[in-house]
Amino acid sequence: MATEPTFNRQAFLHLAQEAGLDVQSPHMDELFSYTQVVLDSLKSLHDYSVDGFEPDMAFSPPRD
Repeated sequence: MATEPTFNRQAFLHLAQEAGLDVQSPHMDELFSYTQVVLDSLKSLHDYSVDGFEPDMAFSPPRD
C-alpha cells in the first residue's frame, strides 16, 4: 500500500511563495491551519472510484 504524501509547513510555504504570497506574514500560521483542514476534508474523495466514467461534456472555448 502506498503511503500518502504529507503536506507539511515547508511545502506549504514553498507553494505560498510561488503563488506570490508574503511568507513572512503572521497570517501564514492561520492560513496553513485552514489549508490542512480543507485538505483533510478532501481525503474522503479518494474512496470514490470514477473508473469507466467520462465527463458529460468537454469545455470548448468559443471560436472567433
